[in-house]
Amino acid sequence: MSYTLLFGNNFILGSPKCIKIHDTVLFCLGKNKLGPYISTVIHDTSGAILVKVDSNRCTYCQEKLINKSKEPEHILITNAHGENILESRMLDENTILVSGIFGVQQFMLVATQNYIVMPSGKKLMHGRIDAHNSDISLMDDRIQLARKDGSKI
Repeated sequence: MSYTLLFGNNFILGSPKCIKIHDTVLFCLGKNKLGPYISTVIHDTSGAILVKVDSNRCTYCQEKLINKSKEPEHILITNAHGENILESRMLDENTILVSGIFGVQQFMLVATQNYIVMPSGKKLMHGRIDAHNSDISLMDDRIQLARKDGSKI
């Protein structure tokens, strides 16, 4: 059965595999007997690793961060100011919500539960797309399917 990703108040249906921006993978998804899961490595803008998550299991969390929830159904990692660095929550057996701050090269992409703030400052929200078991690309003004060769559709 397929799963849905809720990312910045955008519904990505049809079992998305990886979420990308500028050909850089932010995170990948899959589904096991417990439900949808996330795997990711989150960097800061300097390239230092902040967090590693493998199939909903946090395998590394930088010392200055706080891992508030270690259950596979709900990952919550914050900084000392209480800002969410990564939150991943299974809403049900077929829906996963992901939000956080993703460092990509020289910028940060911020995904709240209400919208995605793109590097340009533009907010993406209320989108709906069917991934068809494929990768998804975040563009400055939309969310779209990514071709297998990396080019955009």
